[in-house]
Amino acid sequence: MGVEVRRPERPMFVALMLTAALAFRPSTPRRPASRLRAGDAPEGPAWRSELDAIDEAMWRRLRRELYGGPDCGAPSSLRRFEEYCGLRRANVADDFRVVDGGRRAIYLEEQYPNLTARAIWDAGDFGWIERVVARVPDLREEVAGRALGWREGKWVDTYGHDGAYDSGWGMVHLRDDRFPRATRALAGAPLAPRYASIARQRAGRAIHTHSDRVPWILTCHVALEGPDDAAYMVVDGERLPWTPGRATVCDTTFFHSAHNDHAARDMHLLHVDFYHPDLGDDERHALGLLHAYEADAAADRRAALAPGVSALEAAFRASSAEK
Repeated sequence: MGVEVRRPERPMFVALMLTAALAFRPSTPRRPASRLRAGDAPEGPAWRSELDAIDEAMWRRLRRELYGGPDCGAPSSLRRFEEYCGLRRANVADDFRVVDGGRRAIYLEEQYPNLTARAIWDAGDFGWIERVVARVPDLREEVAGRALGWREGKWVDTYGHDGAYDSGWGMVHLRDDRFPRATRALAGAPLAPRYASIARQRAGRAIHTHSDRVPWILTCHVALEGPDDAAYMVVDGERLPWTPGRATVCDTTFFHSAHNDHAARDMHLLHVDFYHPDLGDDERHALGLLHAYEADAAADRRAALAPGVSALEAAFRASSAEK
C-alpha cells in the first residue's frame, strides 16, 4: 500500500530517485558488527561504505546507551530486543511473510520474539484507554469545526483487488500546540513510534483488506463522532464497530479492512498505536530509542548523499536541456 507513482521514462531520473531513496531506507548494514574486523577493505562504491559507516555508528551508539558499551552483551531484560535488532540488521527490509494459516502478515525485519498474537483485544483491559474515553466530549469539542488539513493519498492495494484506489482514510498527526487536550488525554499512555493522530474515514469509502505487518504494536481507535452502526473494521473476519464514545483495540498484523457505509456522514477517530502489552518497560524504552536513533541516521545519510544527488540533478537538467 502507498501512493501511486508513475514510472519515469528517463534512465538518469531513475538513477536519481533510486539513489535518493537509499537515504530513507531503514538502517541495514551489510554485515553485523561482530563480523567487522579492523583493516577490512570497503566493498562497493565509496558512498555505500559511507552509508554503512553511518549505520554502524548508529548501532554502536544504541548499544552504548542501552548496554553500557558498544561491545557489551544485552541484559536479560533486553534479550528479545537483541534478537529483534539482529533482524533489523539483516538485509530483509520490505520483505514479509504470511503466518498463522494466512491470517496475518509480518515484515521480516519487524519480527519480535514471543508476543501474544490476538486479533481483537478488550479495550477495558487498558486503564489508560478508559481515561481517554472519559475525555471524548472534550476531544470532540477540540476537533469540531477545525480545518484539519487531512493527509490522504491513493492506496496501492498489494493483495490483488483494484490497484491504486481512493480509500477515504485521512490522518492529522497530533502536536502539542495544535491538539493540547488530546495530548493531555494521552499523557502516560505507552505510545509506540508510529501514529498518534486524529483520523477520518470518509462516507461511502473503505480500505481494502491488508496487514500493517508490525507485531510489536497494537492499535487503539476511540470513535469521536460519526454514524452509528455504519462505520466499522473487519479484523480477522470479525466485525469491530466504531461506536461514538467507545474504544476498540486490534492487532493490525491480522488482515483487516475499514469501512464507512454511511452515504453522507464521516467517521472521526482518535487513532493511537501503542506498545504490545507483552513488552517490558526496558524493551519499550529500547524500541523508542532505536527509532529515534534511526531517524538521526536517516538525516545523516541524506546529508552524505546530498552532493551525489545534486550532481545527478544537474546532469539530469543538462540532459533535458539538450533534448
